[in-house]
Amino acid sequence: MAQHIASEIMEKAFVTAGPDTSVFELVNLFVKNKVTAIPIINDDQELVGIVTDADLLYKKVKPHVPHYVNLLGASIYYSGISAYNRGFKKLMAGTAKELMTKDVIIAAPDAPVEQIAGVMVAEHLKVIPIVDNKHVVGIVTRGNILDELYQEYGES
Repeated sequence: MAQHIASEIMEKAFVTAGPDTSVFELVNLFVKNKVTAIPIINDDQELVGIVTDADLLYKKVKPHVPHYVNLLGASIYYSGISAYNRGFKKLMAGTAKELMTKDVIIAAPDAPVEQIAGVMVAEHLKVIPIVDNKHVVGIVTRGNILDELYQEYGES
């Protein structure tokens, strides 16, 4: 891979949210914008965390799953439906600051793309925020790196 830097491939238009954004609003942002990560910024526009789709799906969405039997095509719940409903409502009432990863792996705008790709692989990350002076100036996704590889090697 040629020596490219983050600022050359990063997405400059990206979705952000504040620490007090509800989980319900976050889910809406994920779905409407088709993103896999949302940087969380404070009132000074500084990065304070990140919420990923994995945070929603694996870390926090663990409400009690109700037990049921399927009898003649009908689902009959015999335990847990009220616990499930309470857990789901509690999750949706939460906020970004409760869900976000606070120790965010970041890169500078002049970071080599090859280095960013290595960190993404090693840390199993889909997105790395590009930060300059505590402010998010872009994000690099796996897709950005694949696009760069394709541009370089795909159509020779």
